[in-house]
Amino acid sequence: MGELNIRKRLQEIEALKRSITSGKEPAGEPESLGCPLSEGISVIIPVHRGEEYIERLIASLEAQTLDREQFETIIIFNGEYAATEEIFNSLEKGKQYKVLYTEQGVSRARNAGISNASYSNIAFLDSDDTISAGYLQNSLDECEPFTILLNRLYDVKGQKPDGGANHINRELAKQETYPESYYSVVKNLSLNGGKVLPTHLLKKTAFDEALNNGEDVLLYMQLISEHKPIVKVNPNEAIYYRHMVDNSLSRTKSNYEFSITDRIAVLARLQDILKVEDDEEVRTLIIDRMRAQAGFMNRYLKEHMEDYALVAGEVAHYTDEYFPYARMNEDLAKRLYISYCFPPYSDTSGIVMAKRIVAAAEPCDVIHNNMYDVRNMDLTLERLAEPFIASRREINTTSSFAGSKYISLFVERAMEKLDIYKYREIYSRALWPASHVLAYEIFRKSRNIRWIAEFSDPLYRDIKNNIRQATFYTKKDIKEMKKHTASNYQKYLDDNLFNMAEVIPFLFAAELVFTNELQLESMIDRFDDDFKEMVRRKSVIERHPTPAPEYYSYQKNYVALDRDKINIGYFGNFYETRNAEEIMNIAGLIKAESFDVKIHVFTNSTRQVKSQIFSNGLNGIVDVNPYLRYFEFLSASKEFDYLMLSDARTDEYKRRNPYLPSKFSDYIGSGTKIWVQYEPGSTLAGICSEEHGNIICNALNDLDAIRENLKKITQKEENPV
Repeated sequence: MGELNIRKRLQEIEALKRSITSGKEPAGEPESLGCPLSEGISVIIPVHRGEEYIERLIASLEAQTLDREQFETIIIFNGEYAATEEIFNSLEKGKQYKVLYTEQGVSRARNAGISNASYSNIAFLDSDDTISAGYLQNSLDECEPFTILLNRLYDVKGQKPDGGANHINRELAKQETYPESYYSVVKNLSLNGGKVLPTHLLKKTAFDEALNNGEDVLLYMQLISEHKPIVKVNPNEAIYYRHMVDNSLSRTKSNYEFSITDRIAVLARLQDILKVEDDEEVRTLIIDRMRAQAGFMNRYLKEHMEDYALVAGEVAHYTDEYFPYARMNEDLAKRLYISYCFPPYSDTSGIVMAKRIVAAAEPCDVIHNNMYDVRNMDLTLERLAEPFIASRREINTTSSFAGSKYISLFVERAMEKLDIYKYREIYSRALWPASHVLAYEIFRKSRNIRWIAEFSDPLYRDIKNNIRQATFYTKKDIKEMKKHTASNYQKYLDDNLFNMAEVIPFLFAAELVFTNELQLESMIDRFDDDFKEMVRRKSVIERHPTPAPEYYSYQKNYVALDRDKINIGYFGNFYETRNAEEIMNIAGLIKAESFDVKIHVFTNSTRQVKSQIFSNGLNGIVDVNPYLRYFEFLSASKEFDYLMLSDARTDEYKRRNPYLPSKFSDYIGSGTKIWVQYEPGSTLAGICSEEHGNIICNALNDLDAIRENLKKITQKEENPV
């Protein structure tokens, strides 16, 4: 809390003491302290199945040195208590105690005790624990109106106290009377035992009765967030003995409800506090306690990985500002994803990799490069795969598609950071060749590891079928590779980065992933039949994953549409083989035949498209907007009557069109109808030949088919061409 803040708060407390003594409302405190309370301590003890401990508990209370007029003991029987009550009533001294009854629930019982407390301070005591004889006396001497008093805590196993040799007490041993921050006593601020608190604070901030566990953590975070109390370590000897018994409520054995369901409930409420808390120290404290709750989940999952998919399903779609996924997944990852470009950098290949992680629904680690110099950042993208990521490592090197120096540096630094032997499997995805380069280096060092290699696009040949060339591998590297390569395949090894970014995965990966059949066949065209068959045998075709419905509502969109028109959305950038020509053709037909249709284009090429619109006199028909962030795009995609998708034009350069636009998978998940402009013979053309009620199609620049589709769209008929 800082020395100056502590001094200021102590001055405020002294003023409060004077105000309370004089019976006046304290200045600067907008809320009343409530009904007058006697100076002393109310000891609140919920009792449920306490028959084994009740006599020991009462003996501990009877041994207190504090004058009887200065404390009261409130016993709250709840749940199963008949046997305990019978023993309690047999004790002659039991008549001196205040006894209450509630329905089962420790929070409900404690709240009843708080409501009936008559003294200015409250100490909580579990029915299976005890306190030292001077506990109440030595606590009352140090109590202050707005102060949480921390006492020593000893763990008792059998009959032997540990003398404070536990992590709770050791934390206190390091502190001055007034700790410098809440965080320095964070472990103590996570449990009820060993504390004395001002009653007036607890009457304003009660336990959450809906929680089965973790209610103490939530209470203290609420107290600190709402009241910013001072924290004080008792300089006097006041010891809380925590008896380590098997059936204690506070020491429940791990099960799904205790470790998962109850922790998620606590995390949800801590998130609610975090949303409105702007004090950085308090935010740090809350986040730390959230991580501690996720630690329960992590420990459970380490023993019950068969439940991982169930747990991930419960927490995967939290959209609040913080959820401790990394702590939940800590040390669970057996697969490493290698994606040179990865969220939060806005890149299609990286987004697809994140969707692959979501589709796999398994804990993983990720390594990627810092792409700040070549890609925009979209921090919301981290939500996509974050629920499944245990560790994310970002390598700070200059981004490069072909630069030997920078790719080598990326690999070198990545290998320094990774413990490669902890993984059973690696999964690399390349548009950027460095992903496969690093994957091979890991495989080379640990040949028992299983390698899955995915190709975003062909690497050896570019969009115009030109061979890409960049010297990378040395003669020494190639010689080493040949030792592990069949003699009839060695002819394909050379120093060209782009050749090897295909050939090396073909040779050494256990599984090869392509987004469409034409991509596979296009990439292996250049090899002999034996090599082709080797590649085909370990290849799988997996289209880009479609996001779950929840992802389409992660983020609001502010797209303005004219609901009196048919609204068509086009999301994408333009380049030589996928330009705005088809947009202009469709817009020209809309203008010429007065179709009641408006096209909304979202692109990074706004200046270029606006220029084309203006020069073609298509103002008012095509609305041009900046490109949306990914989750905004998903949300907006649900708003349109149709979403337009265009193939890349490759017929001038390639025998096959190897590209399948990843946008198609996102469009499918929106539920909106899709208008496809396909290149004959492409994968999109094949999709159009299938039965799809939500898809209409025509070939690129087929004006007659486009006109017919526009007629059907505007007539709202069910079966356009």
